[in-house]
Amino acid sequence: MSKDRLDRIERLLDELRHEVTMGMMEREVDETLNFTFYVPISNDVPDGVVACEFRSRPIHRSMMDFRRMEPRLKLVKS
Repeated sequence: MSKDRLDRIERLLDELRHEVTMGMMEREVDETLNFTFYVPISNDVPDGVVACEFRSRPIHRSMMDFRRMEPRLKLVKS
């Protein structure tokens, strides 16, 4: 993944986080969202695809995992 593409994806994820947060705080967006799409190729699974998922659901504060607070992407050599 090129640095430019990684930067763009991180910016878009940050914008998504902001929109979801504001929408839920303003009671315009339901607390349970699901969005799934498939990338039609996988480097790791022969004849496979990559499932990409976004899911939101209410949980108790005590269940929060603070290590996962920021979007984390990694560079993958092609």
